[in-house]
Parts: sequence; C-alpha cells; structure tokens
Amino acid sequence: MRAYVRLELRRLMRMPGLLIFTVLMPLLSYVLFTNINTITGEDKATAATYTMVSMAGYGAIGALLNYASGLVIDRSIGWLRQLRISPLPPLKVVFGKGVAAMGAALLPVLILCGAAVLINGVRLGAGQWLAILPLLWLGALPFALLGIGLGYLATSQTAQPLNFLVYLGLSIVGGLWLPLDIMPGWVAAIGRLLPTHTYADMSWRVAFGGAPSLADVATLAVWLALFAGLAVFGYRRSVRSLAAL
Repeated sequence: MRAYVRLELRRLMRMPGLLIFTVLMPLLSYVLFTNINTITGEDKATAATYTMVSMAGYGAIGALLNYASGLVIDRSIGWLRQLRISPLPPLKVVFGKGVAAMGAALLPVLILCGAAVLINGVRLGAGQWLAILPLLWLGALPFALLGIGLGYLATSQTAQPLNFLVYLGLSIVGGLWLPLDIMPGWVAAIGRLLPTHTYADMSWRVAFGGAPSLADVATLAVWLALFAGLAVFGYRRSVRSLAAL
C-alpha cells in the first residue's frame, strides 16, 4: 500500500498544470484582491486574512480536483486495467489516490499562508496557525474524493470542462471569491450548504478568534461520505467497463 501511494505521488507531481493552476493563479489573485483599495476598503488587515483563507482553500481544492484529468489518462494508458488485476481492493485504490492527492494540496496552503505573512503582514497567534493549516489541508479531503469520482466517471472529452465547471461553481457559490453576505439571499442560502463554504468557514472562524462550528463539521462530514461513495462507485464502474472489453 505504501509503495502504491509513493508511486501515485510521483505521478501526480509530473502533472505540468498543477503548479500554475493551484499555486500561481491563487497567489496572483490574492495579491491583486488584497492590494486594491476599492476591494479591500479601509480594513485591509481583515481583507488580507479573509482572502488568505479563501485563496489557500481555492488552491488546495484546485489541486485535488485537477486529479480528475489524471485519472482519465490512467484509463487511456491502461493503468486501471493493471490495478484491476492487482490484489488491491477498490476501497484501498481510492484511499491511496486520495492520500496522493492530499500531498499536492499541501503546497498551495503553505505558499498562500506564507505570502499573507510576507506580503500583507498577516499576524495570527501560534494556536490559530496550528489550527488553520491542518484545517485548510486535511479539511480538503472531501474534494480529493470528488476529484477521483469525476476522474473515473468522465470521458477524455468531458473531463476538463466538467472539472472546471465544478471547481468554479463550487468556489463562487461557496463564497471563496466573494463573501456570501453580499450575494443574493437565495444564492447565499445554497452556498452555506456547499462543501466549499463549510470547509473555508472553519478556518475563517479560527482566523477571527472563534472556533469551527459543529454545523460546519457535520455538513463537511456528510459531503465526505457522499464523495467517498461517488469515488468508489466511479472506480467500480470503470473496472466493469474494462472487464467488458
């Protein structure tokens, strides 16, 4: 199992678009959003902290959903066929890929939080950092499973547009680009139920002196279970399709 996870990590790090879309774009967006007065207003410190969480989460989610396109390649090169005849059960295959994807999600979290400190002088207590960093990293696990599920179910023609629509839709409606408070009421009501919002809200609360709410934890746990089921279903469907060939 460990050898399989190491192999997946090496394969994931070779994806050329990973660094651009999950680190550079969120970093540039962070610098832009937090240094335009018409956006930040007078309270730049609050905007810098809030947007740090938003863009770090955005980058981590992007790293995990970007995994979908890699799984489509796996099917085309016969990698899934090799896994099908291996002794690894479907649940361990999904778990191993999820662990590998989580490794990629750590990079944008560390870089965005570091940029917030160096560029905008964000200052949090040690306890806050010790809570926010794991929340932004490990809290993104549901999106690893979502990316795996999409990768197994999508085709080579639909993988990229589907991945983009899900990524952008969840990010915008979930409040990562704009606070839900300034959105129409019905959009905000939907957004608060999405995994993107509950995931980021746990870190927002800590960053501003609070603690993650039980509602956020429970909602994210429900999405985790749903996405895990989707990932296992997608893998089994891919295996059945390969077996029929």
